[in-house]
Amino acid sequence: MSRLSPAVRLSLGLAALTCSLLMGLDLAGLVPVGDEDAVEARVRMCETLAAQAAASSQTGDLAALRSLLKSTVARNEDVISSGLRTHGGRLLVEAGNHRRRWAPASETGSTVTHVRVPLLRNGEPWTTLEVRFAAIGATGLLANLWARPLVRLTLALGGVGFFLYLLYVRRALHYLDPSSVIPGRVQAALDVMTEGVVLLDRDEQIVLANEAFASWVGRASAGLLGTKASTLGWSFPEPVEGPLVYPWLEAVERNETISGVPLLMQRERGDVRVLIANGSPLLDGWGRAKGAIATFSDVTELERRRTELEQALGMLQKSQDEIRLQNEELEILARSDPLTGIANRRAFLERFEAQFAAIKSSGRRLCCIMSDIDHFKRVNDAHGHLTGDEVIMRGAEAMQAEVRSVDGVARYGGEEFCLSLPDTPIEAALAVAERLRAKIASPGFARVPVTASFGVASIADGAEAPVDLINQADEALY
Repeated sequence: MSRLSPAVRLSLGLAALTCSLLMGLDLAGLVPVGDEDAVEARVRMCETLAAQAAASSQTGDLAALRSLLKSTVARNEDVISSGLRTHGGRLLVEAGNHRRRWAPASETGSTVTHVRVPLLRNGEPWTTLEVRFAAIGATGLLANLWARPLVRLTLALGGVGFFLYLLYVRRALHYLDPSSVIPGRVQAALDVMTEGVVLLDRDEQIVLANEAFASWVGRASAGLLGTKASTLGWSFPEPVEGPLVYPWLEAVERNETISGVPLLMQRERGDVRVLIANGSPLLDGWGRAKGAIATFSDVTELERRRTELEQALGMLQKSQDEIRLQNEELEILARSDPLTGIANRRAFLERFEAQFAAIKSSGRRLCCIMSDIDHFKRVNDAHGHLTGDEVIMRGAEAMQAEVRSVDGVARYGGEEFCLSLPDTPIEAALAVAERLRAKIASPGFARVPVTASFGVASIADGAEAPVDLINQADEALY
């Protein structure tokens, strides 16, 4: 029904209203039903039959009476059965199986289907003539209805009235249609626009819609007339707290232009269009809003491409993050010892060279400690490499626990370790070396008893380069 034009919908409504009014008057009993003629004909026939039966009763010829009743039933389609009944209730004669078919609604009196006529003989009551008629129009519901003149009149009036109403309503709507005042060239100009344009009255009902907007909605422009714009399946891209306020309604309420509002339109075929809506009030001569004009731009394709671009950028960012993490992991692997996790020789030397240059130029103190696990090859040969690896790891843990955050510790070679102690006097460095030596030599330090040797050197001993200081500490081992 929503796809019918307003003129057709109004005409159907008027035709249905007219038919309903006529049927209502009929049900209320205000329209003659046309059954009086049939009732009158039955009364006359019963009177005639009663007179003939009374004449035959004078001779007491029951066979003649039976023949009279049978001929009456045979000649009249409305007569189902008939009979003569005594005052005691005994049937003297009958026709049409009257005994079974006579079942009156009341014990006395007559109805349209059950007629009683008293018969006299010699001036005194003799019997009662009973005639059973068929119900008037009882040939079926549809046939009964069609037999009623009012039903035929109603159907004829409804059919002819619909077309007459349609012509009248179309003519009336043409004069009442606000879009009819818009020149054809203006309407044509609106229809060639790629933007959707809608004119709304004060009650938000559409009075004009161009072809672009109608195609988005999936309905003809004329079929949108009178439709409330807010009922066209709108939603907002983001959840909105409170009642939904569309830009055209807000424009009328605030009496100002509202622009750039994103809306989603759920179309009948299932897809969703993304539109940017703008609303501007239409003002009368006193500056009051009497309606609104709403324009729409279809940005569905742009939104689709933007979403794809965001997804691509997200995947690129994810790839960059993964690459960065992998690089960091590679950097850690490249600068740390895989067995102990402390710095390897390369990373230590890079940091130590920077420390040495800064301390050398400022005249501060710097000490270097070299350490070597004693007889480490013997440990590996006697107890296996797993035990040797444990000794190396325990030694690295002890040294890392002893130094400060500004100090450096590294696995310098197979069983060799190197420590840098900036801003540390030689006495303090010797104390650190001694604590480490004692800790490694203590019982239970590792799975097997081990000892370590330490060499300590200070920048004050005359080292001119980082390697000189490391060599001095290494020579102090022996």
